[in-house]
Amino acid sequence: MVAEFLFHNIIKVKVFINIKYFLLYPLLLAACFNAWSDETKNITEILSNTKVIITDGDTIKFNNKKIRLHGIDTPEIKQLCKNKNGEDYKCGVKAKLALINLISSHQVKCSIHGKDRYKRLIATCFVKNININEWLVKEGWALAYRKYSKDYVDEELFAKNNKLGLWKGDFLEPWKWRRLKK
Repeated sequence: MVAEFLFHNIIKVKVFINIKYFLLYPLLLAACFNAWSDETKNITEILSNTKVIITDGDTIKFNNKKIRLHGIDTPEIKQLCKNKNGEDYKCGVKAKLALINLISSHQVKCSIHGKDRYKRLIATCFVKNININEWLVKEGWALAYRKYSKDYVDEELFAKNNKLGLWKGDFLEPWKWRRLKK
C-alpha cells in the first residue's frame, strides 16, 4: 500500500513537473524573443539627438555614431570633376554642400542596415520625410553604388537623363577615382 501510494505520488509529481516545463518553456522563449526584438528595434532606427556633422557627401555623424549612407557613393572631398564648360571644380565639396543644405539643422532619422568594414553604420536616412540617399542620387550628387545595392539605379538614370549635378559635366566614378589614388 505504501509502495503504491509513493508510485502514484511520484507519477503525479513527474506529470506536474512536465506540465510546468511545458508551460514555462514557451513563456521563457517568448520573453527572450521580446527582449531581443526590443534591443534590435533600438539598434535598427536612430534619431539625431545631437548636431549632425556632415563628413562628406555620403557620411554623417551624430549621437557619437558615424553613418555611411546605404547604396550610394559620392565623389571624394579632394576629387575634381569637369563642369559643362570643361572647367575643374571640387565635385566632392559640392556633394557635401548639397547634403549640408538638405539637412541644415533638422533632425535626421536613420534605418540601420548593418556595419561596413570600417565599423561605420550603414543606413538609409531621412530628413523631413525625404530619403536623403535617394535625394542625393536623384539630384545628381551621388551615384547608385551597384556593388552594394541596386536601390537607387532609377534615380541615377533620372539625374543622368536630366543632366543634374555631376551629370552636367564629366566625372570619374568615386570608386574608380579612389582606386587610382591608392
